[in-house]
Formats: sequence, structure tokens, C-alpha cells
Amino acid sequence: MLADTLLAKADPAAIRRDPFPHLVIDEALPTDRARALLDSAPDPTAGCGRPASRIPIEARLMTTLPFYPEIWRAFTERHTRPDVTRAVRRLFADHWPAHSADVDLETPRYALLNGANADAAEIITDARLETISPNPDAPASHRGPHLDDPARLFSCLWYLRAPEDEGAGGGLTLYRFRGERPARAEDAFALPDAAVEAVETLAYRFNRLVLFPNRPDALHGAAERAPNPLPRRYVFVTAETRRPLY
Repeated sequence: MLADTLLAKADPAAIRRDPFPHLVIDEALPTDRARALLDSAPDPTAGCGRPASRIPIEARLMTTLPFYPEIWRAFTERHTRPDVTRAVRRLFADHWPAHSADVDLETPRYALLNGANADAAEIITDARLETISPNPDAPASHRGPHLDDPARLFSCLWYLRAPEDEGAGGGLTLYRFRGERPARAEDAFALPDAAVEAVETLAYRFNRLVLFPNRPDALHGAAERAPNPLPRRYVFVTAETRRPLY
């Protein structure tokens, strides 16, 4: 795959199928590079009074505003290029959803989410740093079981757990529906527990990547995190079309 990216170690043979196709890569980047990104990551949660609140910094901001560290400017620029989206499509060739099989990823115009040329682009990309504010007083999750936007092609989460974070919980839980899929399930911010069944929770671990194509059954959510005075960080890499795909 792409040697200078989070996909460098991606292996189609390692794709897991239950409860939906996904790939887990530990030590996705060389440790020294991953640690340099963690150590220089901005903390937008300072002064945030709401526990477990998600605060994103889009690639558009990270790559254009001069006060962000150069290492983050380069990282986000690299992971929003078209070749990353195309590499994900090749990686999941045998598991790519039928609803997005005909989406052209080779010739369309690409642009950053909310970027200057986004209105004229067919494919929108982002590689945003997402920080969840601390929850020092009570267990919390910033989002329960849900489906991603039907216009999204894939979701990639790269976790940056700090070494000093010894708190429990906070991983990514993968679900399946209990019985029939609820109508308009993709519009729910968080589906009720009665509608879903947890299959596996992937631990929130430093330098771990979780990647999956977006599908109508790709149910996932943030596991509840024990009270923790530290923020939770991860990078979210994605690509979207201009219209819903299912």
C-alpha cells in the first residue's frame, strides 16, 4: 500500500468480516512518528465545560492555518490526497459495497471538506483530528451505536491514546442489528440499545487504526469511558460523495 501513510501495513488478508468488513492495524505508523504527532497535537478542549464533547479540527484548517505544527500540516495533507481513497477501494476490493461499486474514484475532482473548491468537486476528503473532552466525574460516551452518513465511502479511525492514560473503556464497539433494520436508521444520532447487539469492542490503543467501507450495516459507536481527566484523541480519515449512496 502507500508506504508513507497509515495504510502502509494494510493487508487484504487481514480483513475481518464480522459483523461487517473491517481492518485493524496496530502500530500503523512507525512509533517515533506517531509519538511526535501525539506530542505536538493541539488540545482544543481547554476551557470546554462539557464532558465527552467532540471537537474536530478539519484538514482544511490544519493545512492552511500557520499556527498548527508542520508535522500535522504534512500529515493531514498527505492523507487527504486522492490516492488514499483509491487505495482503500483496492484494499477492500472483495468487500466493497454494491451501492458504491460504480462510484468513479479515478477521474473526478477531489477537494477538502469545506475547502475552497468543495462546491465543484465530486469527492470530498478529510483527515481531521478529533478530540473528546475529559469526563472526570462520570462515565461517558460521545456517541452511541450509529451509522455514518450514506454519502460517505469509508471511515478510518487512528487512535492516539496518551501513554499516561490508564483509564478504562473508550474503545470502538462494532454492532449488528437485532432483527429487522429500523427505518431510516442512518438518520439516528445514536440507535437505542434494544435495536442493536454489540459484537466486539476494539480497545482504544495508541497507534491503532480501524478502517471499514461505509455500509447500511456498518454499525459502530464509542464505548463508554470510565471517569477520566484526560482528553481522548483520534484522527478520522474519510471520503464522501456529493449525494447519498444508499
